[in-house]
Amino acid sequence: MASYRSDARLWALLIDEFAAAGADRAAAEVHSRRAVAVVRRERTSSEIETFAPGEPIPIEIERVYDLDGDVWQRLGTDPSSSLRDSWRMPGFDADQHESATAGVWLTPFLLESYGPLTALPAVRA
Repeated sequence: MASYRSDARLWALLIDEFAAAGADRAAAEVHSRRAVAVVRRERTSSEIETFAPGEPIPIEIERVYDLDGDVWQRLGTDPSSSLRDSWRMPGFDADQHESATAGVWLTPFLLESYGPLTALPAVRA
């Protein structure tokens, strides 16, 4: 599975900036994820959507890449499916990724822990 541009270093630098401005650690991390989303939106075309913590991901988005550039696949896109807000990392490698990324993640938790998320084209069979 391909890896996309990692913004982890930018995120870490922004945490320090938000903390220096008075945000506590947890708030600085969330603000940094949102700031990275702004940067991604500015550096990509307007057709590529990026989502920060607290923002919903439209149901038609099937694949995204996270802060580190790792790809996540939505498990269900049917609006009536209980899987529509569930994601899995298809390229999980125990030697390269945190063990928690081997599981299934719900959208809000995925955004808070690994966001921002940037849309990728759907894979066609």
